[in-house]
Amino acid sequence: MASSRLVHEPEATMPSGSAEARRTGFAYQARAWLLAAPFLAPALLFYILFMLVPMVGTLALGFTEWTGFNFADIRFVGFDNFAEMREDPIFWLSLRHNLVFLVGAITLKTLVALLLALALDQRIPFSNLFRGVFLMPTVISLVVVGIVFRLALSPSLGLVNPFFNAIGLPFLGGDWLGDPNRVLPVIILVDTWHGFGLYMFLFISRLVSISPELHEAAFVDGANLRQDIWHITLPLLKPTIAMVLLLAAIDSLKIFAHVYIMTRGGPSHASEVLSSWAYFQAFTANKVGYGNAILIVLLVITFILAYIQVTRFQPKEEY
Repeated sequence: MASSRLVHEPEATMPSGSAEARRTGFAYQARAWLLAAPFLAPALLFYILFMLVPMVGTLALGFTEWTGFNFADIRFVGFDNFAEMREDPIFWLSLRHNLVFLVGAITLKTLVALLLALALDQRIPFSNLFRGVFLMPTVISLVVVGIVFRLALSPSLGLVNPFFNAIGLPFLGGDWLGDPNRVLPVIILVDTWHGFGLYMFLFISRLVSISPELHEAAFVDGANLRQDIWHITLPLLKPTIAMVLLLAAIDSLKIFAHVYIMTRGGPSHASEVLSSWAYFQAFTANKVGYGNAILIVLLVITFILAYIQVTRFQPKEEY
């Protein structure tokens, strides 16, 4: 009987709001943090040294005047650097180019990645091979991509103009990176070629998680492939499309390597963007404070874009 009472009697429970319960909870959380700390420390240290410290330094130097040689010469000037931007025509030109990059890169990268992902999801022959081929440009160094395309597009040493001459279309050739009307679209195309592979894999990873029964039910009801994609696949891809749009937008705003390696912002600032203009101001014109102020503007634009994308256009449901 005693054992029966021990089994069936309800166990005494500790009030959840008692001091003992709170101490137990704090002790458990402390032990959890102590166990996790060795694993989190390397990533946290890397983040602090290479992300947080440079960001804080950029914010601080944006309100100063400094030539970049002697720390003793740093002079606080408040908002003078931002006031100087209003009278800087190259700053506004660079900002306009960034917006062109933003629209062009988002449109091309998203469309190319989505169309290829939909095509490869149809189980065409050698689809796995094509996935690897399309991903290869993404893993290539930005510097290598810039150098290769600068040489390929050279009017004297490149391969593009001889190719057009060989197929009987010499009028399509020209000075690709020296023509102010061509240089920006060319760099956008190079950036799209380099970056669409990652977004394609994001779409593919979502497509493979969609239940085949949904497609089978649509075909049983008489839907064709186009209707299945429009009414079944694309609505289920909305969260992934929103994420890809955000990543492509941020990636296009921080573009630097392609512009710097291929054109240095030329000709006549026709491909200048905020990051390349800030680099010129900081390391060529020795106006470190003004260069960092330009980067602060770029940082604010990126944060605003990310906030709008996440709060206004992020779908409420994940299917």
